[in-house]
Amino acid sequence: MEFFTNTQLGCSVPELAKFYANCSVTKGVVTSEVGGKEIWFDAPKLGEILGVPSTSFDVYVREDKTVLGQAWLLELSQKLSQQTGLQTPHSVKKGDMSSLHQLIFWFVSKNIIPRG
Repeated sequence: MEFFTNTQLGCSVPELAKFYANCSVTKGVVTSEVGGKEIWFDAPKLGEILGVPSTSFDVYVREDKTVLGQAWLLELSQKLSQQTGLQTPHSVKKGDMSSLHQLIFWFVSKNIIPRG
């Protein structure tokens, strides 16, 4: 958690650099080693660590969102946009998300979801 929340040191922290240097992603699980300790997590575990929802996050970022159904899409839109009065689901821009939602979105989309 300290890797992601220490705003005084930022991304130049040597341990964070080691984390990314040793980082690999296999079948949605991130593994790395820092200071001789192995670290591993997937999207749900990262959501738990950061205290943000991550259920079905990998499906949310897919192009075809119909697999979720309208009710679940609406709930996700409400949570991610922080607009509880929303009546219809819509895309949520990263800038409209809370900072922790932005972090998990960025991390999952760049490091966990496989790219072609």
